[in-house]
Formats: sequence, structure tokens, C-alpha cells
Amino acid sequence: MERSIQKISLAFASIQFIVLVLVTTGSALPVAGQVGTGETVIQKATEQFDNSPLQTISLGNGLFVFSGDGGNVTAIVDNGSTLLIDSGMDSRAVELNDAVFKATMRPVTRLVNTHWHFDHTGGNVFFGSSGITIVAQENVKKQLSSVQDVPFIGLRDGHYPEQALPTMTYSSTRALRQGPQVLTLVNYGPAHTDGDTIIYIAPANVVVVGDIFSNAFYPIIDLVSGGSIDGLILAVDRILAQTDEQTKIVPGHGPVATRADLQDYRDMLVQVRQRIKVLITAGKTMDEAVAAAPTKDFDAKWGSGYLTPDVFTKIVFSSLIKSNASR
Repeated sequence: MERSIQKISLAFASIQFIVLVLVTTGSALPVAGQVGTGETVIQKATEQFDNSPLQTISLGNGLFVFSGDGGNVTAIVDNGSTLLIDSGMDSRAVELNDAVFKATMRPVTRLVNTHWHFDHTGGNVFFGSSGITIVAQENVKKQLSSVQDVPFIGLRDGHYPEQALPTMTYSSTRALRQGPQVLTLVNYGPAHTDGDTIIYIAPANVVVVGDIFSNAFYPIIDLVSGGSIDGLILAVDRILAQTDEQTKIVPGHGPVATRADLQDYRDMLVQVRQRIKVLITAGKTMDEAVAAAPTKDFDAKWGSGYLTPDVFTKIVFSSLIKSNASR
């Protein structure tokens, strides 16, 4: 029964992610070298995450990062319990739980979600079924629990099971303690989504940023969930202001990063945004902006993820048009 509920949860989450893809781009994302003809990004992501090895990385100070089963998962252990940040894919939740216990030797009692996407919340049903406290920004609970309609593509999405929902929410900031570590949860407003949580962990000097930063890929900006290129850059600027050269930055995907890595990412975002702004001001259409290849000199470094340069250009273009229209 429990596994059946988990599968239902993943199906709901998968549909929601497809909504993001379709509404943002008008079609399923084609990714050069990664997603084949007729294959959606969700199918490719599930295929990758279901077959990639789960890796455990120690950050010291009782902190561990688990990667390979969806978005990066961070664990913080104290004398009697483990706090998780994100829960990976539904299909890998049991394996993740086993890996976390092997590393920490403490049961998971709290879970923080950085945002609502399936590869970061897929394990919520598994962990939530044991009665743990799930913490998230208040918009995450709304997104996981509400029915979502996208009439112009004929899609209606159902709500998530009760046990997958956050049981503790906050608006702009909240503090938690896990042993000697103080966690400061912050939402800087719409960025990747409108429910992002950045977690500053002190004195360990670690910050977990979710999909505000993927190392090193062009980011998905969830316009349907309120995300924007301007908000993404603002969030990155604020993270940079709160970190130093010794800070370990846990991205939503990819290896643990440094502040210098995040600065490079920020510089790319700013330059791409400015180039597309110039094209919009010149009256270019979205297709003309894509043809101008505003990301060309960044593609070798940032273009190997699920978003092709063309799709990233379309997302930024759409975000800026939406921003201009709201002024």
C-alpha cells in the first residue's frame, strides 16, 4: 500500500513538472545529447535518476550530501536525530533512507523542502508516512496540495497525498537548530519558483540553495510557479553577500560548489539577461532572439544539462516580456 501511494505521488509530481516544461516552452524539452526524439525531459530525468548510483559525500561537522537519486539531498546529524534537506525521487526513497541511516546512524525526524519539484519532494510520502515534520516555505504547501489547471494545453493535475505535505511552513524566514548547527531558512521572493528556501547552516559555513543554482547547468526558471530571471539573479546576489570564500555551497544538482562557482554562474545570468534585453528592445521576436545565440560563449560550460541553450534563451525572453508587461 505504501509503495502504491509513493507511485501515485511520483505520477502527480511528474505531471506538474511536465506542466512547467510545456507552459514555459510550448513543447517537451529537447536536450542535445541527452533527450532523444519523442522523449520528454521527465522521462529522461526519471531514467537517469533511477539508474545513477547514489553517492554519499561528507562535508564534515556532521553534514552529508547524497546525490544521484534526484536533486541533491543534505543530511545534518545530531546526537539523536537526522534532519534532511530535500527527499530526492520517490522511486529511490527507500535506498536514500538506508544510505542516510548508514551515514548518520540516526533516524530522520525532520525534512526541509527547498521547493516543490518532484525530484526534490518525491520522497516526502515515504518520510512523511513515518510522522516526521516537513518544513517548507508556505507556497510549497499550496503547490503540493492544490489542484492545478492549465486549460490551454488541456491538463489538470491532482493534489499530493496528505503525508507528503509540509506540516510546518513559514513566509520569509525561520530558524531551526540541529545539534550545534543553526539553520536559517530564507525565502528571497520568486526566483526559481515562488517557494524557494535557501538554508544557511552555521557554524558549519554551508549553504543549501536548491535549484536556484545547478552546477554547472543552465537553470530551469519555473515561470508557472512565479519564477523569474530577475528574481533568480537577486537571490544569487543575496547568497553571495552572505557567504565567503570558505563557504560550501550545495546546489540543487551537480557537485558541491564554492563561492567563486556561484559568482561565475551569476555573471553568466547577468550577461545573458542583458543580451536578451537588448534584443527585446530592438523589437526582436523570440525566434529571432534564439537565432542571435545570446548564450553562445557560455554554452560549453553551462549547456550540458536538461535545458538546451535555445530553450534557456526562450525562458529568459519570456520572463523579461512578462516582467515588462507587469510594469
